[in-house]
Amino acid sequence: MKCVVAVGLLIASVTMAQVESSDAPRTGDVVLAPLFVSDYRAVWVNPANLGFIPHTITFSLGSPMEYGQYYQQRHWSLGIGEFGANFASDAIPLAQLSTLVLRVGRQQLSFDEKHRAAEQFSGRGISFNLDVQLLGAAYQSASWGGIGFGIRDRISGEFRLNSMLARIAFLGRLDWYFDSVGTNWRGDTVGYARHPQYYSQLFDSSRIAATWLRDYSLAYGKQIVVTRQFRMYTGVTVRLIEGYLLLDGTVERGSLTAYSAISPMFGVNYGKATTPSLRAGTGLVPVGSGFGVDVGTNIEISDTWCAALSILDIGSVMWDGNVFAAQDTLLNGLITTGFSSFDLFAEAQNITGEGGYFKWAGLRNVRTQLPMRLRVAVAHSIGTERDIGIEATVPLYPMAPGAPPLFVTIGGRYWFNPAFVISGGVRLGTITGWAMPVAIQISLMDGRWEMGISTQDLASLIFPKHPVLSAALALFRFHF
Repeated sequence: MKCVVAVGLLIASVTMAQVESSDAPRTGDVVLAPLFVSDYRAVWVNPANLGFIPHTITFSLGSPMEYGQYYQQRHWSLGIGEFGANFASDAIPLAQLSTLVLRVGRQQLSFDEKHRAAEQFSGRGISFNLDVQLLGAAYQSASWGGIGFGIRDRISGEFRLNSMLARIAFLGRLDWYFDSVGTNWRGDTVGYARHPQYYSQLFDSSRIAATWLRDYSLAYGKQIVVTRQFRMYTGVTVRLIEGYLLLDGTVERGSLTAYSAISPMFGVNYGKATTPSLRAGTGLVPVGSGFGVDVGTNIEISDTWCAALSILDIGSVMWDGNVFAAQDTLLNGLITTGFSSFDLFAEAQNITGEGGYFKWAGLRNVRTQLPMRLRVAVAHSIGTERDIGIEATVPLYPMAPGAPPLFVTIGGRYWFNPAFVISGGVRLGTITGWAMPVAIQISLMDGRWEMGISTQDLASLIFPKHPVLSAALALFRFHF
């Protein structure tokens, strides 16, 4: 089945879900980020926070007998090579998700186990995101505000199957849909359907999407109102976007819509199909470009309450290289006996269909919306740099590739001292139902060097629930 072949090859090529949208690796900032994230990290979360004026935070005053505890914020910040990845599934348990992601402990499935796997994936699936911040830098001042710059790659995808697609993926020609058996010219055993149906009839409510975007972002934020009891900040980010990979396929209400635009590096073969947007070569060549805008605001009231709102990814990408559209057609003829393990990235490459049953048509271009979303948060201070609050992420284009689900996070952050910060909470509404994000940040050299590690769901390692495998790491974050 060449539809699944194309999907599988794409995901396998990335070898990397949509737990939440990629707003940055989020090391140290997994909750209430629109309120408190400053320096270059604000570029992707809330540009208004670039208007924060660096100052010294006092945790305890000094005395003749001992030094006090202070954290001195600095004007310049620089970050290199921050990384975050999230995989989530409401179809399989943690052990099987680990096998899929880590590519270890591969177990061959028996015929009965394939049946159970098809049931597990019926109406469910896997989602992922990968975020790599290549470079981030910012300067913040009291006089004219703050400016930030960053380069990051974000890869996201969703792999959700209806019952028929799940059965054919795991059982192949052994599924009852293929009610006849024959051989092709090479002598392969082929399953045929005497009453074939269209993809749009068979795979309704299935969704397969993936994107790889690179952002070049420039942001500005400034404090615009200040009184003794009230402060207000506002900011904007503009970004130039390069696209390296698009797969956007949906079957909904009897209609199939599917587009692809894939960099030549992946070597995807579309058979005899041609396109007027051919992008020759073998390297990682952009096949799309676009523009995006983020806007945000942040208010502080009496140093006790704060609230923030940001709208992210306003814009679109025009894909004009190697663009193809899938045409609805009949499914008939399959050689494979389906996936033999939960290593879907490898197994998808083994599905083959004969006879060109999946048709591609070349296009000059196609435009996709960015995963625009609203982030809003409110928090109450319970001490110096210690806060509790609630945050919501609301997708404004739910069907855009990379769009997050609607989810709400209740949590807080706690600075034990200038060198150690922990944040965390409970998140409701993700693909796995609920999650427990946790982050730790450590400062060295009087705050000049910061490191952070986080996970979007610690609970998956503790409780029996739909699993999330998630980690983000930042080792080279500097302030001066």
